[in-house]
Amino acid sequence: MGKSKRIKQQKKEQEKEQKIKEQQKKKNHTKILVLITIILLIIFALLLIIIPKNKMEENKIENNQTKEQNQEEKIVKAIIETEKGDIYLDLYQSKAPKTVNNFKDLANQDFYQNTTFHRVIEDFVIQGGDPLSKDDNPANDGTGGPGYTFENEINPESLNLPQQTIAQLKAMGYTFNYNIESIPHEPGVISMANSGPKSNGSQFFIVTTSPQPHLNGKHTVFGKVTQGMEIVRNIQQDDIIKDIRIIN
Repeated sequence: MGKSKRIKQQKKEQEKEQKIKEQQKKKNHTKILVLITIILLIIFALLLIIIPKNKMEENKIENNQTKEQNQEEKIVKAIIETEKGDIYLDLYQSKAPKTVNNFKDLANQDFYQNTTFHRVIEDFVIQGGDPLSKDDNPANDGTGGPGYTFENEINPESLNLPQQTIAQLKAMGYTFNYNIESIPHEPGVISMANSGPKSNGSQFFIVTTSPQPHLNGKHTVFGKVTQGMEIVRNIQQDDIIKDIRIIN
């Protein structure tokens, strides 16, 4: 009987050990499952962060490309015909739509035919577009226009103007459009001549040799010379503008 009891006791201990091992095994499996779950959650969280970010970057690139394409589509080509040669222009309709449309309309009406560059300042600008420059009275040159005026199209923030300067210009009556991208007054740009706020008409000027930052915020740049800067720099006072043609 003693032997039989020992065998039973051993068997119980073996079963107990087996049960402990199985429980330990289950605990280990549970730990592994928990660990795997945590890892998967971390990966999922990272994907939630990375994928939208990549998508945003892709959208940003696509938007920039679309914006550039739109801007390219809105470039108007023009030629200023002078006695000394032709000046080719790109006009940026997306940056100054009202100004470009005004210039186009006047050109298509032959408004600029036989006007002159009535104001030429060395190393600064050549200015034209005044219909009064066609008469025999030089005293009134620079005072004429199409019979109406309109406001500037300028975004002072895209020109990096200080807030103090913007406030001063606003106090003087200048208005701004923060939905466009303005261009600074660098050599080769064509900009609207005016006598102050809301006084744009037909007169324009082209910057000749050096940047003119003091004009930023006061005059609307609406295009740039793409060919013929040597003609621009060779223009003299009272040289005739034979015609301005829109070619697209």
